[in-house]
Amino acid sequence: MKVYLNEFNAAMENTVYLPIVSGNLSSYAKKSSVVNKNYEFMPFLFMKDDPDKIFSGYKQPSIAAFSVSMWNSNLCLEVARRVKERFPETLIVFGGPNVPFNAEIYFKNNPFIDVTARGEGEATFTKILERFVESSDFEGIGGISYRDKKGRYVKNEKEASLVEHLDNLPSPYLDGTFDNVIIINPKMNFQAIVETNRGCPFLCSYCFWGQGGLNKKFRFAGLERVKEIAEWIGKNKISYVSCADSNFGMFKRDLDIAQFFVDAKQKWGFPEKFRVNYGKNAEENIFQIGRLLHQNDMEKGITLSRQTNSAEAAANVNRKNIRMETYNALQKRYNETGIPTYTELILGLPGETYASFSDGLERILHSGINQVIVYHCQVYPNTELDDENYKKRFSIRISRVPLNGVHTSPSPSKSITEYEELVVSTSSMPEEEWKKSTKLAWTAQLLHGLKIGFYPLVYLKNIQGIRYTDFYEYLFQSESTGSSIFDEELNSFNESINSILTQKSYRSILPEFSPFYWEQEETSYLRIIKNKERFYDEFFRLASEFLRIKNKDFDKRTLEEVFGYQRARVPDLNLPSKTEFFFEYNIPEYFNRCFIENRALVNKPQKMVLKDVRDFKGDKKEFAVHILLRGRKSGKMLYPVEFYDVK
Repeated sequence: MKVYLNEFNAAMENTVYLPIVSGNLSSYAKKSSVVNKNYEFMPFLFMKDDPDKIFSGYKQPSIAAFSVSMWNSNLCLEVARRVKERFPETLIVFGGPNVPFNAEIYFKNNPFIDVTARGEGEATFTKILERFVESSDFEGIGGISYRDKKGRYVKNEKEASLVEHLDNLPSPYLDGTFDNVIIINPKMNFQAIVETNRGCPFLCSYCFWGQGGLNKKFRFAGLERVKEIAEWIGKNKISYVSCADSNFGMFKRDLDIAQFFVDAKQKWGFPEKFRVNYGKNAEENIFQIGRLLHQNDMEKGITLSRQTNSAEAAANVNRKNIRMETYNALQKRYNETGIPTYTELILGLPGETYASFSDGLERILHSGINQVIVYHCQVYPNTELDDENYKKRFSIRISRVPLNGVHTSPSPSKSITEYEELVVSTSSMPEEEWKKSTKLAWTAQLLHGLKIGFYPLVYLKNIQGIRYTDFYEYLFQSESTGSSIFDEELNSFNESINSILTQKSYRSILPEFSPFYWEQEETSYLRIIKNKERFYDEFFRLASEFLRIKNKDFDKRTLEEVFGYQRARVPDLNLPSKTEFFFEYNIPEYFNRCFIENRALVNKPQKMVLKDVRDFKGDKKEFAVHILLRGRKSGKMLYPVEFYDVK
């Protein structure tokens, strides 16, 4: 009997993740003698594509299993519907984060589905295969719901037993499964997802990582197994690895694991990057891991994650943050060692207000963080945030908008649209406050996070005592008809906000820069880069006007040098006209140390030289990928510099 595993991953041109779910399911199932005797596993279907093309690959299937996530949910449903219609005896099995645990309505709306699985899937799927050899009655199998012989919905209340040690799960990296995937897809550039443990003890209301509470206990893979996987990844030239551990750095052994991937890179040249999701309470271990990865150019920045600075919002979503004093001390330590950091905030959590969001953002920026990333609060199935009583409690209103995954190519199928659900108002943050908060978030990410206005903002804050967010709000108030670049981009922000509220797509593609979607602030950044000189002329005028409105005493020459420094450090599409700059004031020294120690801005001539200047020769696509896509979190959005005192 033929088994088809469907795991449609979003791609960025020809770059896609190896189908880790399909690999795990098939590798484990093949341990069963019953499965080996009765089933043949067909090549994995793992690329998002037109459903006609996907369906054409089916030849007399007995079982079609689908790994369902936000980015492929409707595509899975459409392919499954066609399979059942053409091959009615096929068993259709659905699992994954977007399949509801309480699936009665899901079964009613999708009559072609036979079985849904919740939680960890390997052992459950194998039991389904073994049972189906003799029967379509799945009574007693834990962790599933199914349609009985009379078409009635049945939920087995017993949950599936979890595999206690991950070494008992065969690895598709090590048993030849992914070797075959690479061989039959020679034109694909594969990325890898690696688990060294499973579980998450935290039950944040917005998060599915602990599988809705089913997977709270940590379980581990042996270090020798992880080392062998790192070797396989290096040997097979996998450039990018995403580590799927929920709180990397929480355990001492995580430093050894990071070393395994460093060793693989030193031996094979791969992986180039090792992306992890850092925990929040193991400061020293995380620092050592971050330093190791930074020294080997493998990190994408250290996450000093907050999600919110509002105590009320944190309590409402069961989030516990480290103290802000500890956060600031950690940030200073990373700045001293030159390790890039970023923080993540979630906009729209219940209990957050515009005032608390603005204040929290201000404190984050003041800490000296390299990068801030603000996500709209998404609602995922099987989380507390998706519970109807929870929504009513906080008056949560949602907008269902087309999902154009950031940094992914448009779906090949025009007939299938996937969706995401975004929180657009709560009892504490009405719609108008949400709109203002969204514009504030995008502006901060553009000017501060993407570094295009970073140094003038630091000058306004440190020298003139002006809050970052006060200047952002000044920009909103001075917004006019689109005569300046700032006006044009703020108008673009307003259009995207309205798109969200009217359930339309809000991410954009700039064909001249790339064939995939960018975040709103990234789109603005790329448009500004084309008009860099005009942008800084307008920015200087706005900053000068703002200082006068605030009755601030400022030296025009100093401000000109601050803007000259900013302008020089932002990369150009072509080779800069000059790479050496002279300053009457100690501008380079001041900005180099301003988040590490207090320095005065004084009349002290200095020379600055740009280092490692890359000539993109006007190639906008290469610029966008190298500077923005690869550089945003890793602190490489500015030209590195050296500076000297001039006598």
